[in-house]
Amino acid sequence: MKNLSALPMRDLEIFGIVKDGNFTIPEKEVHALKNGKMTDIVELKDLKGKDVQIDKLPARLSIVRGEDGNPSLRIDPVYREAKPHPDLSESERNQLVKKELANLKKSYVDKDGNIQSQVVEYDHRTKQFLSYNPRDIKAPHQVNGEELSPQQKKKYKEGDTVTLEDGTEFQLSPSSPKGIRSNNKGLVLSVMLDGGLSYLLITGIEKMLGKKSWEEKAYTEGYLQAVKEVEKQVERRIFRNPKDKDAVRDLNNIKEEHSKISADTNLSKEVMDDFDINKIKRLNSNDTEEGRDPRKRNSEQENDQERDI
Repeated sequence: MKNLSALPMRDLEIFGIVKDGNFTIPEKEVHALKNGKMTDIVELKDLKGKDVQIDKLPARLSIVRGEDGNPSLRIDPVYREAKPHPDLSESERNQLVKKELANLKKSYVDKDGNIQSQVVEYDHRTKQFLSYNPRDIKAPHQVNGEELSPQQKKKYKEGDTVTLEDGTEFQLSPSSPKGIRSNNKGLVLSVMLDGGLSYLLITGIEKMLGKKSWEEKAYTEGYLQAVKEVEKQVERRIFRNPKDKDAVRDLNNIKEEHSKISADTNLSKEVMDDFDINKIKRLNSNDTEEGRDPRKRNSEQENDQERDI
């Protein structure tokens, strides 16, 4: 989800998530909804319906496609104990609840009698099992600058661990706050949009389940180069609209990552200096590539119009 027009505003208003045109949940949770992720736990208040009234309901929110193909609000309440899943045995449920497995692939028969596949994982925040159809997932084109093979994309969609050439591992996890797990706290995902690449910098990623230790990888060359690509993309967005709040937020995220990278003594002095936080200014039209060379604006603006991180 990339903009308000893609959100089910009527649903959000009914459940008090939007009042008088303003969101009542934290900005980072709004950002999660816009990007198709689950929010962290938020508190819905004063919910009223036929013969029911709920003063407070802690829940996680997400936007899904309804049967009519339009965006719809999904509410996953927080339960006091794990709810059973009809397609899982007791042993399988326990493996997921105890974090012995990240997920399980199961088959089921849909209402039309067709055999479908689903990936089931356990959301420890809401204490319920979540499932998704791999066919509904769009895999990234690149991760940390490395193009994924068809086999790697298939593994990503099915919730399997994907390993890059530099040893970076990651795994799709819709129940995780960032929607993904990794043996690295930062990743740059790239997707193809309108013939060009759009970059998404994700930091603060949770570690993968089933690992005995964090096993965090050092900053790889591919990741460092990908962060630079994200920075260029944010420059273009701010050049087009200096008041773009989302772009300013993304710039702050980049600044935080620059600060961490420049302080990593395992890196060479050249790399540390290249990511010096003082080199990132509050961008304006003269700070960007387009500002220094206005001819670049016309050649790139059309392709970048829908490419946001």
